[in-house]
Amino acid sequence: MKRSVSSLFACILLAGSLGAVPASAQQDDLLLADTPIFYGEDAFLARLEARTGGERAPVGLVLSGGSARAFAHIGVLRRLEEAGVVPDFIVANSMGSIIGLLYAAGLSPDQIYDLVSSTSIGALFDPTVPLSGGILDPSRFSDLLRLYLGDLRLEDLPIPIIVACEDLVTKREILLAEGDFTTVMEAAYALPVFFPPVAYGDHMLIDGGITNLVPLGLAMDFSDTVIVSSTFYDATGLNLRNPLIVLNTSIDIGKRRAGVVDLLNNPGAIWIRCGVESYSFMAFDRLDELSAEGYRSADATADRFAGLASGGVDAGLEAARLGYDLAIADAGASWAPFERAPSRKLRLAVTPTIRSTAYPGDRYYLSDSLFGGASLGLRAGPMELSLDGGGEWAAYTDGALSPALAASGRLYVAPWLRLEGFLSARWTGGVDSGIPELYQRSGVTAARAWDGGRLELSSRLERDGIGVDDGTTLLSSGADLTLDGEGAIRDFSFGFGHQLSGDWDEHYAYATAGMLVMPAPSLALRFGGLTRAALDPDGNAPLFLSDPLSVAVPSVVDGVGRVLLGTSISAGWEPERLAFSFAELIIMRRLSLALYGDAAWAGADSRPSSLVTGLRAGCELSLIGLKSARFLLDAGRDIESGEYFVGLYLSPVSGR
Repeated sequence: MKRSVSSLFACILLAGSLGAVPASAQQDDLLLADTPIFYGEDAFLARLEARTGGERAPVGLVLSGGSARAFAHIGVLRRLEEAGVVPDFIVANSMGSIIGLLYAAGLSPDQIYDLVSSTSIGALFDPTVPLSGGILDPSRFSDLLRLYLGDLRLEDLPIPIIVACEDLVTKREILLAEGDFTTVMEAAYALPVFFPPVAYGDHMLIDGGITNLVPLGLAMDFSDTVIVSSTFYDATGLNLRNPLIVLNTSIDIGKRRAGVVDLLNNPGAIWIRCGVESYSFMAFDRLDELSAEGYRSADATADRFAGLASGGVDAGLEAARLGYDLAIADAGASWAPFERAPSRKLRLAVTPTIRSTAYPGDRYYLSDSLFGGASLGLRAGPMELSLDGGGEWAAYTDGALSPALAASGRLYVAPWLRLEGFLSARWTGGVDSGIPELYQRSGVTAARAWDGGRLELSSRLERDGIGVDDGTTLLSSGADLTLDGEGAIRDFSFGFGHQLSGDWDEHYAYATAGMLVMPAPSLALRFGGLTRAALDPDGNAPLFLSDPLSVAVPSVVDGVGRVLLGTSISAGWEPERLAFSFAELIIMRRLSLALYGDAAWAGADSRPSSLVTGLRAGCELSLIGLKSARFLLDAGRDIESGEYFVGLYLSPVSGR
C-alpha cells in the first residue's frame, strides 16, 4: 500500500528530525499545526487492502466542497458507474462529504438524487440564536438521515471513506475514517457562523473546505489512480466592496489556492472540472441543472477513466442498494406527511421567530396576526414544545402592535397523525392594562403524501377573544387535496368541509379550489374559487380573515347572504430561474408580478358585491438557500365601492 510505505518513510524522517529539535519544541503544539490527526487509519488501510486483494492499485475518488454546487457530484457518480467505475475509497470534505457519505453507505447515484430531490431543504434547518456557534440548527437533517439510513458508522460502510475537517481546539486537520455517521456529516459541512462546530472527542470540528476545497493530496497518499471531481466558484459581478462578500472571497482565496496547488502537484490525477463554477453556493433549488452539469463534465473526461479496474458494483453493494430501496420507501412515507422525523436526542434551542397567521388560505380563520420575537423550543421523540415571547401585530383588524406570549405543542401520535395545541396572549393596551386577550387553537390532523400529491383530513377548534364579551368560537373540519404537475397544469388544490360556530348552532359548508396553469415559460395563470353556505334556513355566510380573497370592504359580503361566492383570477410573470443575491447571504427568487381580479358575491344581486382589481407582486427570500419565507403584496381598488385595498403578507414556504 502506498500509504503504508509513505507513512513508514515519514516516521523515519520525523524521528531523525526530532533528534535535532530541542525537547521543548517537540512538545510545542504550534509546530504540529500541519500534521493531521487521523482517526481510523489502520482499519481504513486494512479495508482498502481487502477490497483490492493486494492485486491491483485502488481507485480513489475525491469529492470537493462547494455548497449547493456539490450536487454536481451526483451526475459524476452516474457517469462513473456507467463506465463500470466504483471507487475503492473516497476522500471528501464540506458539501462533497454529504454526497460522498451517502455513496459510501451504499446508495446508488439515483437513490441519492431521489432522496435529495424529494426533501424540502427548508424543512431541515431551523434558524437559531447562535449560542452553540451557528445561526442554523442542523438537527432535523440528522434526524432525517437516521430515519432513512438507521444508525451507521463510517468504519462499517461498504466503501471506505475519509472525511477531512478542521479542529478549533488544536488548529489541526482532523481526518475521520471512523465514527458516528450523522455526527461526522454534521462536522463535515459545519461552515463557520452558519452551522455550529461539532464535538468529536476533545475536538470542536468545522468544515474542512475552509482550508482546502479539493483535498487531492490526501487521496494520492493511498493510490496513484485517483479521480477528482471539483466544484470551484468563479462567479462574476460580485460587489467586492460589500464587507460580507469581501469576507467570503477572502476565505475562498485560501481554500481555492490550496486546492489548485494539490491539482498542480498531482498532474496524474483524473480531473473532472464540473461546469458549475458560475452557480451560487445557495442554488439548492437547482438540483437538476447541477447534477446534469456534473454528468456532462464527467462524460467529457470519460476517455481517461474508461476501462479502469475497480471493485465495481459487487454483490454486497447491490444487496445494500436493494435494502435501501425498501428502507427509503418506508422512511419517505413516514417523513412526507408532515416533513418530520422523530428526534433521537433531546433538543433544546432558542430561536428567533416570525410567525404569520395573516396570509390568504392559511388555517387560522380567527387570527390575523404577525408575531415576531424569540422562542424556547424543545424536541424529544414525537413531541415538540415551544414558548414564545415578543410582539404581535393585528394586521388587518385594528392594526395594533401589542406585547404577546404564546405556548404551543405538537404530538405526533403516528407519522401520519398529529395532535396540536396553541395558546397566545396579547396585551392590546400594554402589559400594565391587566388581563390579556387570549386566542386558542387545538386540533388533530391526519395526512398522507405521495409523489405529486397530498391528502389531509383535519379538525380544528379556534376561540378568539377569550374573556371578552364578543369572543368567537369556530370548529372547522374538512379535507384538502393538493396535486403537483409538471406540464402546463402545475398545481391543483381542492378542499371542502363543515364549520360550526356561535352557540354551536351556526352551521356552514364550504369548498375551495385553486389551479396554476403555465402555458408558456414564465407565464402564469392562477385561478381560485371559494364558496361558503349557511346550512340553517335563517343563517348568513361569514367572510373569515384567512379566506383567499381581496375584499376592500368586508362588511359588504360578511354575513350578508346565505351563500358567499368568490373567485380569483390572475395573469402574470413568474420566471423560474431569475434570482438576486444580497451579499451571498440572502437570495431573492421565485419572483412574481401579476394583474389580478378578485370578485365576491353575497345576497341575491347578480352583480359582484366586491370586485377588486390590481397588481400582485411576490418573492421568496431565503437565508443561504436553506430557510425561506414568501412575501406577497396586493394593491388594488374595489370597482363597486371605490375603496382601495392593500395587503402585505408573509407566509411560510412549507406550512405543514
